[in-house]
Amino acid sequence: MNKMATLLLVLFVAMLTLGAACTTSSDTQTQTPTPVAPTPAPTSVQTPQSPELQPQPTDIVPTQKAVTVDVSKDPIYGTITVTFRGGKGQYAVSTLTVKATLADGEMHIQDLVPEVNMEAEFPGTTGADRVEVTAFFNDGTSYKIYDDILELRPRQ
Repeated sequence: MNKMATLLLVLFVAMLTLGAACTTSSDTQTQTPTPVAPTPAPTSVQTPQSPELQPQPTDIVPTQKAVTVDVSKDPIYGTITVTFRGGKGQYAVSTLTVKATLADGEMHIQDLVPEVNMEAEFPGTTGADRVEVTAFFNDGTSYKIYDDILELRPRQ
């Protein structure tokens, strides 16, 4: 009788364990990150007739996909640096596209590997340069996460 009770208890616990594993919704499945070898992406350069230097509003990103970038401009040379900082959705990002529209009308586009602290660098100007960053996710969605004008601040 004791063996029968033990067997029933083990089967009951096994059924509870299997049942508990099946209660999560498919929306909350964790994406397994695919290792990507960081390779410098070629920069494409375009010179439009009139540069579009007016920043537009960024997209509202769902909290589970939120990622951030740091964007800075060298105060001496005007070099623009975009650094991926990660976030809740960092493992769901397949690539980031960075577009820099310079004050002289030149346009640079570069893909950024979505690994924390990876950088994209552009030659900037001493004028007002616009930087846009769009995050592309594994599920096919994309969000513009950064769009702003970078200007050199005068020394005081």
